[in-house]
Amino acid sequence: MATPVSQVEQRVVEILKGAGYPFVQEEGRCRVERGSTAVFVSAHAWQDRYTIIELVCPVLNHVDVSEELMKRLNELNEKLYFGKTYWRNKEVWIAHNLLGDHVDSDELIACVGMMAVVADHLDDELKARFGGQRWREATP
Repeated sequence: MATPVSQVEQRVVEILKGAGYPFVQEEGRCRVERGSTAVFVSAHAWQDRYTIIELVCPVLNHVDVSEELMKRLNELNEKLYFGKTYWRNKEVWIAHNLLGDHVDSDELIACVGMMAVVADHLDDELKARFGGQRWREATP
């Protein structure tokens, strides 16, 4: 019997295929690449009754935290419709969550597209100001 998480995972695959997005399925998630970054989409159980779709984009790695970087990430968080930016363990990420049990294809596609565009632009801006490596530079 399929679990709610596996049902949502299958729905994500169907939506991405239907939209014509090129993607790779890997270890319980889908990867949609754009430019120098990617959007990783996965499903997870939440509070024993919901399924969450988690979308994350690596923006930079090997970047030191600074007050200026944190101010810039906070400015972005005030403006972004899809995603929140954060620094953790020398990495900058954009992340967003959707309720997955009844996910709408337009909502998922808009979220994947906007996050990919923002992350692909943002990695250039932040690298120029704060150093670090883009995801594509660190991934063979």
